[in-house]
Amino acid sequence: MSLLKNLIVVSCALALTLGLAACSDSGRRAVVDVVDTAAEQRAAVIRAIAMAEDAVAALGGVSTDADVRAATAAIAAARQAVMDADTLSSLENDEFSSLIDRIDRSLVRARDDRRRAVGRLSAALGGLGIGDIRVIVRHGAAPTMAGTVPGTPAVAVTGLKTDAVTGSAVTTGGWNGGKYTADDAAAGITDTVVLYTNIEAPGTQPFSGEMGKYSTANGLDSEGNLPIAAGVDATLIASSAFPTGPGIRTHTAGPGGTVEVIGTFDGARGTYVCTPSMGSACTSSVKDGGGFDLAGGGGWKFVPAAAAEVAQRDSEYQHFGWWLRTAGSGYAFGAFHAGEGGAADEFASLASLQGTATYRGPAAGMFALQPQGATASAGEFTARATLEVDFGDSASPGTVAGTVSNFTVDGSGMPWSVMLGSARISAGGGIGAGGTDAARTVWSIDGTTGPAPSSRSPVWRGQLHDADDEGVPGAATGVFEAAYGEVGHMIGAFGATR
Repeated sequence: MSLLKNLIVVSCALALTLGLAACSDSGRRAVVDVVDTAAEQRAAVIRAIAMAEDAVAALGGVSTDADVRAATAAIAAARQAVMDADTLSSLENDEFSSLIDRIDRSLVRARDDRRRAVGRLSAALGGLGIGDIRVIVRHGAAPTMAGTVPGTPAVAVTGLKTDAVTGSAVTTGGWNGGKYTADDAAAGITDTVVLYTNIEAPGTQPFSGEMGKYSTANGLDSEGNLPIAAGVDATLIASSAFPTGPGIRTHTAGPGGTVEVIGTFDGARGTYVCTPSMGSACTSSVKDGGGFDLAGGGGWKFVPAAAAEVAQRDSEYQHFGWWLRTAGSGYAFGAFHAGEGGAADEFASLASLQGTATYRGPAAGMFALQPQGATASAGEFTARATLEVDFGDSASPGTVAGTVSNFTVDGSGMPWSVMLGSARISAGGGIGAGGTDAARTVWSIDGTTGPAPSSRSPVWRGQLHDADDEGVPGAATGVFEAAYGEVGHMIGAFGATR
């Protein structure tokens, strides 16, 4: 007999026992309604409990305040669902309530873990950071990271390739940003990198001729062909006719007595040509370090196709960001900034500049707050940096001061502001402490400045970039630390455009 029929029989028997009306068809329909309602309420409770369990299970490491609030609200919703389920038995209510109690205890443990994680991140932000950070940036590709991580053997991390987190790309003020992650499950290490850059998409330029990339100065012969000599970058050689693995491939000459292989050099279309000689065939092989080794015959040359073009990559750009490494229960953190392609004499006339200029752009980083008697929190932030540059008089390059404001954490605005105290501009466009310009930072919350930290006074530093034809820098990047007494610490980086 089905559960529904059992319930109907039991309900009817109970009705007769209580001296109620006979179990007519209308009575049967009433019982069915009660059963349907109970099933709906039971399903609603199960769904609410599953949502609470998932919300708590998602907590871990440096979870956000929003994550904790969501888990707390989900547990409250599950308890309310049990209270609203007035058709369930007391036994079921007790079992559901017991399950929610266990989830609640898990939330308490997760909160404790989170407080410890906030403490560890705070220690990472206030201690030795990832040093000697070097970043290789390519347009449209994840960055390649290298650096030295504290607490590990004295071997720099190199070749850390990262994969973009879906939906992480942002564009603000000409800066394109993204979040990237790399996991090493065997070593128990997770790397998270946030990088902003103003690098532009590659353009094109002629292979040779007017405005061309290649000329007799870098190897072209009198006919405009490029001999594949010892000094040629082998990684720029490409053709599907060359081998893809170990081995030496011999190429057969055509009817004209020459080997002709269609391919590209530095992305330009053309043909690789070689004339075999007695006892010396034209060969190709994979070269250690990348690219191909072309040998034999009278030597190889690349004959560019008519109107062949090469990619013209952006050679002057800037980038900034931060890098968090999680290893077990520990954290290591570092912020970085740099510019590529600036000429050596770019700021030769910097000391002669006078007047003022304003630079604005995005900032990003991480923070940890552990106020007494309040909820500890930590995580990522984005913000807006504003720099006011005074190029001084003709006797000095001048000074820079500014603010970091408009902080956002988990999509919510924060009442924070960081003052970037006056810093000195060096002859090469560097920005940092010098003389009476100490480059100190001050973190304010709700307009209130925190007490001066006793351990060390955080500072900021940066670099001017990309001077125009009149010698005025067009951009600035930098990194900054800030402390709110002994309970708060943040580190970030910024990029700003004039």
